Amino acid sequence: MTRRISDKSKQILHMGEGKGKDYVPYILTSEFNSLGTTSIITDWKTGRNIHCMSQGEAMWYFLLRWDDSNIDIREQFPLDNKITVKIADELGIKHPQDRNHIMTTDFLVTKSDNSLHAYSVKVDKNLNDRTVELLYIEREYWKYNGVPFDMLYSTDVNQVLVNNIRLITEFYNKNAIYDKYSYIKHLIAIKEIDLDLSKTVIDNRKLDEILEEIHYE
Repeated sequence: MTRRISDKSKQILHMGEGKGKDYVPYILTSEFNSLGTTSIITDWKTGRNIHCMSQGEAMWYFLLRWDDSNIDIREQFPLDNKITVKIADELGIKHPQDRNHIMTTDFLVTKSDNSLHAYSVKVDKNLNDRTVELLYIEREYWKYNGVPFDMLYSTDVNQVLVNNIRLITEFYNKNAIYDKYSYIKHLIAIKEIDLDLSKTVIDNRKLDEILEEIHYE
């Protein structure tokens, strides 16, 4: 049974605050488990639990986190209610739920130069009118804050790349190494071995090839 946390309680718990390993998302998967598409990912660099509300969010988290130019990713990031209400009124769009509702952005990414980039994740470009309206509010919110905002679609995901990242990052930390295969996955995860993960399926056959190349004994 799921239990929604009130906005007042979220503020008391400092949800939607912090950075890096200390960040707490404004929405937790435990509030929406009945949807069946939520997932929690353990960030391989900080160990923090990442709360994804869809499989598309999970896939894009792996892709964004794999990019070393992205140094922090805050999921389910809360937007300032006063600003979203003002934008909705100006656009003539009904604010979601009620005028006290806190909207969120799927990912707020901090780049290596400390600039920010906001992203919303959708399955594909076939969006209904109401979804488009809410995205207008979100887009204008980030424009108001001087932050680039873009859409990410599940249909654009390279499944080979995502599956490979998911596989090898389990061995990012040295204490996860237990055999020759996990050792190679660790080296790929920390990028000591340069491999095009977008095309090559990382299976034992491929790992054996790499082991032979580096003369592993």
